[in-house]
Amino acid sequence: MAATHDPVLHALIEAAVGGTGGTDGWILAVRGEQLEVAAATGPLAASVLGVTIPGGAGTAGFVVASGQPIALAPHAGDPRAAEGMASVTGREPASLLCVPCESDDGVTGALEVVDKAGGGAFTFDDVELATLLAGVAGIALAGGRAAQTSAPDPSELAGELRRLAESQPARYAAVATVVAALLSNG
Repeated sequence: MAATHDPVLHALIEAAVGGTGGTDGWILAVRGEQLEVAAATGPLAASVLGVTIPGGAGTAGFVVASGQPIALAPHAGDPRAAEGMASVTGREPASLLCVPCESDDGVTGALEVVDKAGGGAFTFDDVELATLLAGVAGIALAGGRAAQTSAPDPSELAGELRRLAESQPARYAAVATVVAALLSNG
């Protein structure tokens, strides 16, 4: 099944790439034994949307299988960075960050961001932000079933957003970008 433009997934990957300082990023959905690029942003977006890779390939395959995030600045020829999406794009990333997308049904995919601007490595804060956004993506990839059964009351959500804005302004900015995109897409 070819990927289509999903505004929620697109907003999430845009927020992940923008918030972490990456160059490119994609959300890969588990489709049987394959991983399919369900959303992408950056210069490579048009060429990777809808592409499938073997389910166990590269860092995304590792993250889906283990349920553990990974952030690294691989050395040249590092097999973790040379397989999977690197084989599709034709270039090995200088740095990469990949986290699982999870729902109540388990791991539904992976969110991956590559090539941090300035050639640096992704930080722990980047992993936290990507993990937060991947949690929303996991529910979206699962068809939104978890969100339908456990949506917070609007006043609860507003209170949580206020607390996040006060305690972690950068994280709030990323979440607010996603919420604004969701609201503008009706």
